[in-house]
Amino acid sequence: MRLLSCLFSLMLTTPTLPLEVKILNTPDGKPHPPPCALTCAGISKYSDTGDYEWRGYHGQAYKRNNITGCGFVSAPVVTAVLKGYYTRGCPSVFIELSKETRFVVQTVEEATAGQMTKDRCDVYWTANGFNC
Repeated sequence: MRLLSCLFSLMLTTPTLPLEVKILNTPDGKPHPPPCALTCAGISKYSDTGDYEWRGYHGQAYKRNNITGCGFVSAPVVTAVLKGYYTRGCPSVFIELSKETRFVVQTVEEATAGQMTKDRCDVYWTANGFNC
């Protein structure tokens, strides 16, 4: 028991190693200092309303996603997939637009906003960029 207590104390007092994030290229092509590299991730829910709800456009569905909380100073590199509730699954998406505060996913195949909401298609995303 004493050994376990010592190990626990050591873990609490040992400084953690910094996480290195390396970003080779960005959409704007501008260099940023390595310490400013940032990875931010989240889920944009199918039930979002207003500016961030699923919408339709020329037979496809699209969704704006808010990433303001990440604090990017330039457009990040975004990867996104959909996860739905039903076994039929959600369609594939591509990143239509990426900005400092938001990105937009659009379905590859035909889909409606109603279908995306009914199938509970959430956007699971990761963004890599810079905060200074």
